[in-house]
Amino acid sequence: MTSGGDKDTFLAGFEASISAGTFVRLTLGKYRGAGDAEKIVLTPVAIKGAAMLKAVTSHARKDVTQNYAVEDAVTFVEKVLGADYLSATLFTTAEDVTLGYTKKKTTTLTRGKPTFSSVPVAEHNRAKQYIVDASRPYLAGLGVSDGKGAIKPSMYAKFKQICHFVEIVESLISESDVRDASALRVTDIGSGKGYLTFALYDHLAAKPGRQASVTGIEIRPELVALCNDLAVKSGFSGLTFEAVAAAQSAPRANDIMIALHACDTATDDAIYQGIKGNAALIVTAPCCQHELAPQLTRAVKPLDGLLKFGLFKQRQADLVTDAARCLLLEAQGYTVKVIEFVSTEHTAKNILIAAIRDARVDRTQAQKQYAALKAQMGFTSQHLETLLSKQP
Repeated sequence: MTSGGDKDTFLAGFEASISAGTFVRLTLGKYRGAGDAEKIVLTPVAIKGAAMLKAVTSHARKDVTQNYAVEDAVTFVEKVLGADYLSATLFTTAEDVTLGYTKKKTTTLTRGKPTFSSVPVAEHNRAKQYIVDASRPYLAGLGVSDGKGAIKPSMYAKFKQICHFVEIVESLISESDVRDASALRVTDIGSGKGYLTFALYDHLAAKPGRQASVTGIEIRPELVALCNDLAVKSGFSGLTFEAVAAAQSAPRANDIMIALHACDTATDDAIYQGIKGNAALIVTAPCCQHELAPQLTRAVKPLDGLLKFGLFKQRQADLVTDAARCLLLEAQGYTVKVIEFVSTEHTAKNILIAAIRDARVDRTQAQKQYAALKAQMGFTSQHLETLLSKQP
């Protein structure tokens, strides 16, 4: 094992958990290598009576499985961690450990309470394990499964998206200051039919010693009624839904604020609600950013050749809008990550903006960068900035 401080500590914990029989899984993320790989999940597997580790690498169109002897698995993780993959989380029955790399390759090692209380039975060629249990009754109620624990073929992509989202949020929680909280308050603005809301509540509430209170905000009353009815039938006492628009929902204290594909400035309303509620974690997937496009006509001269074409202008407006949101979040004391949520094969609306409350953020620098962005691109107003300017 090579020297490397946090990395050595992480790898030693990986090996020790295997030896102690507490290892559940290891995930590798933030892929920066060649090709279209997205993440790797390593789990225990028994092959002809021998204990091994199965590595499943997710690609845009397929998953690739490879089995390793334990020693070879540790060597493999040591090789790719910090090079091709800049994030790893070790799940054991004793604790969760996350190792992250910055762009400058500095490391952060964080520890939290265990997500899993037991080690699954290692079997070869068993059904693929997901962080969301396909047999959960609410999935049948939402039309994702057939009621017998099997995901409908037409809903497989949606199920994978649900699982990916829950994994992302769990990883972000482990980096936040509520990772060891005994209770979590979550608001999901624009919850729709509740696919992700139900799965996240189920996952959060299942952790021993943790209570979860999740509220879905959705403007369509028929979906709110459907979701509230299903929540009651599922026995989810901490999950409720309210029929109200994002801009009209009353600010509330929150640990986590979520808004996926809230259209145009509704994303800004959700971010503002998170900031006002002092959320430790804000997760948004912006959609339909129309506010800034008309203002970009006043951008600096060198961009004339770009902004004269309507499609390019709208894409530029999307990028500028989201960059503005990121800088405004930093100016409010959040560390911001931009994550690919869904493969571009399925949708162009594939970006997650994840903001983690962090007292170490240089707010002044972020404010300067935001002012420079406005001057460079020529826009004079942005909805989140307007909301924040009215704060008492």
